[in-house]
Amino acid sequence: MNYLDIANSSFVFMVCGIVIAAVLIICCVFLAWAWRRGLELGMSREVMVRTIKTSMTFSIAPSIPIIIALTAMVGVLGIPFPWLRLSIIGSFQYELMTAQIGATSMGISTLGGSGYTAQVFSNSMWIMSLGIIWGMLFSILFLKRFSSGLINAQKKDSTRIAIIITALYFGMLSVFVGPPVVSGGIQLYTLAVSALLMVTITQLTRRNESAGDYAFTLSMVGGMVFAALWANLI
Repeated sequence: MNYLDIANSSFVFMVCGIVIAAVLIICCVFLAWAWRRGLELGMSREVMVRTIKTSMTFSIAPSIPIIIALTAMVGVLGIPFPWLRLSIIGSFQYELMTAQIGATSMGISTLGGSGYTAQVFSNSMWIMSLGIIWGMLFSILFLKRFSSGLINAQKKDSTRIAIIITALYFGMLSVFVGPPVVSGGIQLYTLAVSALLMVTITQLTRRNESAGDYAFTLSMVGGMVFAALWANLI
């Protein structure tokens, strides 16, 4: 039996669908709780509706590359499992990297290639799942204690903690900004175009605060359009 027959089986669809449905329900419940709490705090309905609209807008642009990534993954990992991963917690780069580790650890050099059996696919699934759970477990078990420790440390030396947090933040940004800068070419050009669009739109909408909420989304979409045009025309 081909491993894709298992990857796209009704059982895998059912299991993944149950998990995704549970997450959707949780999101709806939290949205209802947040709305009720906002009213209790005296927030206006207009402000909360605008916040929801802005959040929805911010979700559209990041979803486009996710959909593209899902399309690229279904050919080697089936439909339901990539759908589950990219809908909840995973990312395109992480999923392919860990799936490849799962294949390589069993002597297979290429995802979906010769020798990529159901057993190898199962190993890829396990590594993809086990490799990403630690952040959630840390948050569940230690985040409250970590937060309390951070607050106490800020009381003792707020300047040092601010420097450490800023360094961590820029370290995280470097993961995304560093590779395009080092690689150059279309990645660097796309980064520059997106940044220029962000600055330009922000400046143009300084007097219209609501229009400025779309600057991030428009800069992302503009960068993707530029990358697509550059790749096809140059």
